[in-house]
Amino acid sequence: MIKVSAGVTYEFSADAIEGLPAFITISSADAATVLAAGTATVTWTADADRNVRFYTHRGANCSSNDFEFTARRVKCTQLVRDSYCEPTLDCTDGAVINRVKFAGMENISTCSNNGFADYSSKVATVQRGGTYDLEVEIGYGWFEQSVSVWIDYNKNFLFDANEFIFVGSTPQGILNKNITIPGTVANGEYRMRVRLATVGASGATAGKACDISDSYGETEDYTLKVDGTMSVGNTAAQELNIYPNPAHDFVNISGSAGIQQVLITDLSGKQVSSFAGKDKIDVSRLKAGVYMLTIRLQDGNNITRKLVKK
Repeated sequence: MIKVSAGVTYEFSADAIEGLPAFITISSADAATVLAAGTATVTWTADADRNVRFYTHRGANCSSNDFEFTARRVKCTQLVRDSYCEPTLDCTDGAVINRVKFAGMENISTCSNNGFADYSSKVATVQRGGTYDLEVEIGYGWFEQSVSVWIDYNKNFLFDANEFIFVGSTPQGILNKNITIPGTVANGEYRMRVRLATVGASGATAGKACDISDSYGETEDYTLKVDGTMSVGNTAAQELNIYPNPAHDFVNISGSAGIQQVLITDLSGKQVSSFAGKDKIDVSRLKAGVYMLTIRLQDGNNITRKLVKK
């Protein structure tokens, strides 16, 4: 199986078989449709981002179907993109991105057409050097589901390995990930891709921003706007993290700032618990649900974080 990109021309070649030129067949991933065929060397331009099969045979009648005992080669032209790939996935069975929240931007959605949605009109504004909490809520489609993110910082219309962030895995519910914006990135707008796929953590890899082989899941694109540099005064607030989240019994609060008090309120604003000067709090008595933590720092700043209690 070979992954190809729309608009790229590929040259498929194979060594001779028993002294005779190999007959080559390029087919769709399900082997139902022949896309190109010929002897010794076949040139073909991909019509879409897809997976194809590369077969070699003893003759044009496809004798010795897929004769494997010969060397095969694939050569392609350099791809220069001017648009982003739009991978097709199936989210109709429950593997769907229900909500994305990041840096003041929040989007609630349902299963998109062909499992891809362009929400690039929705903008999350950040600053260089800042750390922001990404929250992704997903539906149940399989017992293994993972969320990944890419941010195209170099604006090459590709999502490179160094632009990849693994968010986490869960069968259903909310996943959180702190994302730090590089201190060297220029002001401007960048494409951010959020992808859900029905795979475990080991299957959610950097090269899958345009993948269609996982079949089930959904991909959503957003815009990240970098506007200025995070000031030194905001650093402590940006570095403060709570974990684990979701939590069962205890929550740890980490960061460089001293903690004066922690208040826990429900979504109606009612205070349900408070702790003085602790960086580890007991939430075992809370009912399952969503709460807000207000963390009062010794420097006078207040920081609010969302907590999910299981």
